[in-house]
Amino acid sequence: MRFIKLAIISFVLLFGMLTAISLLIPSTVRISKAIDLTAPKDSVRLLLTDTTQWHNWHPAYQNNQKQQATIKIDSVTDSLITATISSPGKNSLHNGWQFYTHGERESYTLQWYIDFKLRWYPWEKFGSLFYESTYGKMVEQGLSNLKNHVQP
Repeated sequence: MRFIKLAIISFVLLFGMLTAISLLIPSTVRISKAIDLTAPKDSVRLLLTDTTQWHNWHPAYQNNQKQQATIKIDSVTDSLITATISSPGKNSLHNGWQFYTHGERESYTLQWYIDFKLRWYPWEKFGSLFYESTYGKMVEQGLSNLKNHVQP
């Protein structure tokens, strides 16, 4: 009986310490990558806003993979496109594609970011420390695919 009490108290204290440490990790995480493009902005905008074309450039939608995600284009302006990707049982991913022009030059920079809103759960907070290695690579590959698709 004494061993069981010690195990329960140890578990509660360990969980409390992990929760306290996880509160130091921000509740919002942004993964962001950028690429320079010279292709017409309208053709890039069309690929980003037409979700039926995402299989041409988005790594998660290539190779005829069946996605159960719902994509909603939230807003489209001259310099910003935002979309929300929702999957059953998972947090929504808030995506944004920002266009940055460079004065008179014909090239521009396209930045793709994904915002993650985390709950207070320690496993979610600690898991977010690995988002760069998974989502960061996907975003980088997606931008490269987009560039290869729109530029000759």
